[in-house]
Parts: sequence; structure tokens; C-alpha cells
Amino acid sequence: MSERLLTLPGSTDRFHLTDRPRPSLTDRYRMLPDGMNTSHLTVVRAHQVRAGDVVAAFFTDGPGTRYAEHFEEAFIADPHPYGSRSRLCPGCDDCEDTAAYRVAPDRYVRLALADDVRDCVTVFRNTPVAIVPADVAASLPPLHSVPPLPDLFALDGEHRPYEALPVSRAWGPYDTISVTRATAEQLAADLTASHAGRYLTCRWLGDCLLISSDPRLRTEPGRPGRVIEPDADGRYRIGGLWPWEEWTAEPEDDEE
Repeated sequence: MSERLLTLPGSTDRFHLTDRPRPSLTDRYRMLPDGMNTSHLTVVRAHQVRAGDVVAAFFTDGPGTRYAEHFEEAFIADPHPYGSRSRLCPGCDDCEDTAAYRVAPDRYVRLALADDVRDCVTVFRNTPVAIVPADVAASLPPLHSVPPLPDLFALDGEHRPYEALPVSRAWGPYDTISVTRATAEQLAADLTASHAGRYLTCRWLGDCLLISSDPRLRTEPGRPGRVIEPDADGRYRIGGLWPWEEWTAEPEDDEE
């Protein structure tokens, strides 16, 4: 593992950079593109971050040696002054929490606005941030060249996890998740042994998965159940029959 110690003008602290953790069940870190690593990182204060910089990490509190706390997913900076939510933010939990404390706007900066997946990133303007400067990042493969990590879901908080395409911030536990055929097959095998699937049965009809309820519990007599067909990418969108739970794992669940 490579390590670097960096300094920041005007600060006596030392900033300790290490490689990003590799993704696992317990550490959900999306890797950086090939060629982008700690040698490209520098430390600046949040108000010095510029559009196009790649923001990779914050640091533990000082003073003294401060250690990198990597973002689970590095992002491209799009700085904005901290202002009213109605003008800048499409709506996120981070801004609601910050507004509740009535912070002084000139003490904070937004490094990125909320999108479908992420809340706004709002920090104290003098917060040390590890970045890949925009001009350096432009010479390397873009962040989106690395596929996002799948989200992990469970039945009853314990079965598997099941990998699915990332879901949006607006996703709810009865909404669908998108899984591969292999994951759908495993889910069908596990479902009847779960509390969530105690009144359900699964059967494959060629490429289609039929999930049926106990006929005595059907609100619409005669309906065979829900037939889930693969989409154009061969994935199965499954949901609405039980509440999905986000997978959480203790360190010993990680096999690496």
C-alpha cells in the first residue's frame, strides 16, 4: 500500500494519504479509474476546490497527523456558495439538516449539488480536502469509466446479500430492484425459506419468473401471480411483494 504525507500552506498539520480501500461487503468503495491514484492527489481547503476537480477524501480532525477518510465514491466538484435551499438544492437530507441548525452561509461551501443518488456535499469552507486537480484529471480516464458498485439488499435482514443496480435517493423498500438472472434464481430459491416469502412460491416459465401467493390470500381470484420478464438487458425488476432491506454486514461477514 502506498502512503504519502502532504502539507497545507498555513497549517502545521500533516495529511496522511493511503490507497483507497478495495470494495468488499463491508467497505463499499468504488475504485478510481486506471492510472488515477494517490500520487495525483493534493490537499486544498474546500473553498479552493474548483469545478472539474475530483474530490476523493476528507481527513480526520487535527491538530497533528490527520488521516484520509476516503469517500465511498469520488465525485467531480461543482462548487456553489452555500445559500437558500430553494435556489440551489433540488432537495436532500443534508440541506434539511444544515438548515435546521441555521448555519452562517458564508462559513460553508457546497462542493456538489444533490442528484438522484447523492445528497449535496456541504462542508466548512476551510475543511482540508484531497483532490485530483481538474487539469490532471483531464489527462486520465474519467470517473464514469469505472462501473458503479452494485447496491446490496436482503430478505428479512439476513438472507444473502443480493446485488442490484444502484437505486435513487427516492427509492422505497417496496420499489423494484434490478438483478441478473443468476441473482433472480438465487432469490427464488431463498424466498420460501424467508419470513417475507412465507406465503409465496416461485416457478420459472422459460425466461420468466412467476411469483405466486397462496390462492386463499389473493385479492383478485383467478390471477396466477406476478410474472416477471427480463428487460432488454436481461435483468429482472423485482419488488412490490415484500419490503427490501439494505444489506448491512459485520466485519466478520467479509471474506477478504
